[in-house]
Amino acid sequence: MLKLYIGRNAGRTVCLTLPASYEEVDKALAEFGDARPEAPVLIQEARTSVPYLEGRLKGFSFEEKENRQELSFLARRIRYLTQTEQDVFSAVLRMEEPETLSEVINLSYNLDQYERIPHGTDQSELSRMMLKKDKGIEVPAEIAGFLDHERVSSAYFLRHKGEFSPSGLVLKKEGAVPEEVYGNGRHIHPGYEKGGLILLHLYQKGYRSPYGDYALSVPAPRERIALAREHFGVENLDGFGFYTSFVGREDLTDYLPAGLGAEEINRAATFFMEEVLDGTEERLQQLYAVLEAECPRTLEEALEAAGNLMDYRLCPEGVDSPQEYVHHILEDSEVYYLDGFIEQFVDMDRMAKALMEETGAVETSHGIVTSDKWRFREFSGDLVTTRLFSPVQGEFFEEDEWGNMGETPSVLDGRDLMQYASAIQERINEEDWSHEGDRGLAVYLDNQLLKQRVVSMFPGIEEVSGCLYGVMTVVSRGGLLPQELGTVMESWSGQASDGWGEGFEQREFQEEGGILYVRFWQPEDSFEILPEDVFLDRIRQSSGPQMGGM
Repeated sequence: MLKLYIGRNAGRTVCLTLPASYEEVDKALAEFGDARPEAPVLIQEARTSVPYLEGRLKGFSFEEKENRQELSFLARRIRYLTQTEQDVFSAVLRMEEPETLSEVINLSYNLDQYERIPHGTDQSELSRMMLKKDKGIEVPAEIAGFLDHERVSSAYFLRHKGEFSPSGLVLKKEGAVPEEVYGNGRHIHPGYEKGGLILLHLYQKGYRSPYGDYALSVPAPRERIALAREHFGVENLDGFGFYTSFVGREDLTDYLPAGLGAEEINRAATFFMEEVLDGTEERLQQLYAVLEAECPRTLEEALEAAGNLMDYRLCPEGVDSPQEYVHHILEDSEVYYLDGFIEQFVDMDRMAKALMEETGAVETSHGIVTSDKWRFREFSGDLVTTRLFSPVQGEFFEEDEWGNMGETPSVLDGRDLMQYASAIQERINEEDWSHEGDRGLAVYLDNQLLKQRVVSMFPGIEEVSGCLYGVMTVVSRGGLLPQELGTVMESWSGQASDGWGEGFEQREFQEEGGILYVRFWQPEDSFEILPEDVFLDRIRQSSGPQMGGM
């Protein structure tokens, strides 16, 4: 929370709580008019949950647009700091005395350059620590109790920065190098944290905002998870929907089992950061490759594969395809020999497939992975077909007697569209899938693990009880788990609204008396995508199809 009192010199002030809307800011500034333009509107006083910040803000011009933007960002940034972090932030501000708002914001992203010694820490132990940091002296524990803590502290603070906060003593780490995170054209979210693997934008399902309700940078410590829970007033975040954003790296959630909740993803990210990753991009890419190759279906399986990362081998750079793998293997093979002349007579694709099966190699989007001990990579040989039903809707622009199209269309439900079923099916049959091949919309699945299990996804229509419905036919290697099917349905909903369905909706159907447009998605809350068994059961229990939903 950041509450400002703005005004001209010592005159009347107006209270404004940030973050605020453009209308609220404009209204506050309008209170002062242009009577004394030579006296700028300044921050006369501030109230915030970060001690000492109040004094640093006093005197900044509120009329400058850049200042207002930075103040708004700062207010949102404070929202994502735990109470302990706010206390440390306060001590850091006293140490560094920042002069600009940008410097203030950047310090909030560099709290990792400082360490906190909680209140109640034994003074003899604290003295030992200070002497070691200051002089490199290791004081024996047997005489630590005889150290003069005040003298040790005074000597330490002559050469090192440190301040007390409500949560304890805050010391600047030796060799600390703050990183510029905010400013110079960088666009970051206030909830972003340095070193985070992913930023989850959480929202309550059914109430999604285009900007998300709350951002959680993972891995997140327990106190920050508690802060997010407190924001929503819940005991667990796994039931919340989310979308992701990231800075300079791929989306971690694309390499985790489909359908995990926010706290499960945080558990995975924490394990990866603490037990697997070493700070190099190479290790991160290896982790992605192994997860994609093993294709775990549960969080426990994913953690086990990651924990045994050294049991897997990633082929050298340049060996990215099965054909390149063949030549890579043949270089050291005592069994196979292939020279340039013979190669022209060899079915390289068949040979590559045979060699990869023989050596236990798996092609991934991050290269080819081999292992002497595959743990979870098992796919059923049976292909399973799952059909998903959802309502379709049409808009008919009627032609008047002079041949002009009306501006307001008639909305048609699935029953109304039955008369156009043949034309709609014909148009679907004419769809160009040359780019997607025989996989259809399955190529657009974001989750790299689910993408391996789903063979194809193709949209269509079907009549049920005298009403037309949209049908997505999904073919998978073995049956899909409920959470996997849920992710497929989310993907189809996205394709119906913003992908394939958006394009199909823009195609004209020239019909007698006007033009018809057909959409596979509607913005109504009643819109649902249901598996076939659930859908048919719903139809049997209802009195009949309903407008917009099912």
